Amino acid sequence: MIGDVKSVSRETQQRLTDFHDLLVQWQARINLIAPSTVNQIWQRHIFDSLQICEVLEDAETVVDIGSGAGFPGLVIAMMLAEKGAGKVHLVESNGKKCAFMNAVIRKTGLREAGVDVQVVNDRIENALPHLAAPDVITARALAPLNELLTLTQGFLSSGAIGVFPKGRGHAEEIKHAREHWEFDIVQSDSQLEDGSVILKISALRAR
Repeated sequence: MIGDVKSVSRETQQRLTDFHDLLVQWQARINLIAPSTVNQIWQRHIFDSLQICEVLEDAETVVDIGSGAGFPGLVIAMMLAEKGAGKVHLVESNGKKCAFMNAVIRKTGLREAGVDVQVVNDRIENALPHLAAPDVITARALAPLNELLTLTQGFLSSGAIGVFPKGRGHAEEIKHAREHWEFDIVQSDSQLEDGSVILKISALRAR
């Protein structure tokens, strides 16, 4: 799947293309992603989100925190649409980014495809206590691992799995997090960038 979209359905290919095109249009008016990555949306954002989807296994309910322009949350929702079921909450405090994600949801017909996808315009610490526990909670380029675990401890200590992509500094982040937490971890190498990984965290316990 990584590097192309040939292994997904034609409907998903169209949704991803519509997502890309809307992002380019909105980026001209609103800073949704780093300007330096606008010419690399497929590789840096869409394909990176698709590889996150590959480690979610059979997750049907997902909370994506700090969703920004919808990576990986909207891509996860598009993959769930292939099954015709699933629930995704996208938590983002920036109202303009929330408006963009809602525009993508309308354009791509995700709800009509059977996915209950909701944009939550609020700060993470305010939103999470009001959400039902998901199978998986994700965050991409949001915060160091220790901060992510602090934000998501309510879910990760009660059965949910955290899926967090990390860059080359991941070993130091894990070491620092272990000073405050005990947890189970599975580490997968990124297929797109040497030295980057996707971390799966579960069974979180405070030290």
